Amino acid sequence: MTELLQYLPPVRGKIEAHVPLRDITYLHVGGKAEVFFEPADSDDLINFLRKRPAVVPITVLGAGSNVLIRDGGVPGVVIHLGDWFKRIFKEGVTFEVGGGVLVADFAENAAQQGVSGFEFLSTMPGTMGGGIPINAGCFGRNMKDILLEIEVVDFQGHVHWVPAKKIGLTYRKSAMPNDWIILRAWVCGSVLAPSLILRTMDELRETRVTQQPTGCYTAGSTFKNPEGKNAWELISAVGLRGVHHGGASVSEKHVNFLLNDNHATAEDLETLGEMIREKVLKKTGVDLEWEIVRLGTKTPTVTDWARLISQEERRDEAL
Repeated sequence: MTELLQYLPPVRGKIEAHVPLRDITYLHVGGKAEVFFEPADSDDLINFLRKRPAVVPITVLGAGSNVLIRDGGVPGVVIHLGDWFKRIFKEGVTFEVGGGVLVADFAENAAQQGVSGFEFLSTMPGTMGGGIPINAGCFGRNMKDILLEIEVVDFQGHVHWVPAKKIGLTYRKSAMPNDWIILRAWVCGSVLAPSLILRTMDELRETRVTQQPTGCYTAGSTFKNPEGKNAWELISAVGLRGVHHGGASVSEKHVNFLLNDNHATAEDLETLGEMIREKVLKKTGVDLEWEIVRLGTKTPTVTDWARLISQEERRDEAL
């Protein structure tokens, strides 16, 4: 079979075939990206999206904080936003934040400049571009509370500027199309003394350490809270605290966290998660919804790209 890489347009950034993904995800499991692309800048990304064969699937990977990469890897192209997308600009109490910026790093940056409203981000993993589509949040605050506008590019290479009120941010989801990549976001805070902001951030981080597992391989909350209920209470009620499956376990400290005990496979973690869902549904009637995003295939796949791209070209010619 022919390698996908030879059918992709030239780029200025980094592009490589068969790149292991486990080391760049918080769960530390999973297979390889068939092709891994880190664009040099937004123009490089846009050009790639416009010229790549449409039949080639695209997956966007941020910090890998709330994802489970399956053991078979991710077919097609995995796009990761590098240094150019990690820039931060300030004007008054409004910030332009690149889609690749870690939200905790941004919170620290804003605090040092005396802008409040982003303290909750200091306890969260992940990037701005990954957190907005799921309206990420904690301690009673969400992306919806700070967001003004986003700039995105779709998988066809078209750029859009969209105000926050148009993207339908609700609990852990939005109305954003799946083929949008966030290039930049504009967020707004308020003036406050840096010392007061930093004190609040320290308090939030201390609270997180007491309530959630730290210093281990985990992707954070596994399941969304059903309306009017807490996922952790439902899981605890069926007696699954500390349960193991292969190299995966349910956290003793917070049962809505799955842990990789250093030797888990993605299959171990996903099977354990599905076991939790099954037991909770059977006992309580509540069907838990995954908050962790599962990507890729369970077993390696081999795609005949020459045939698929040839078929696509013939369809285009017919049109």
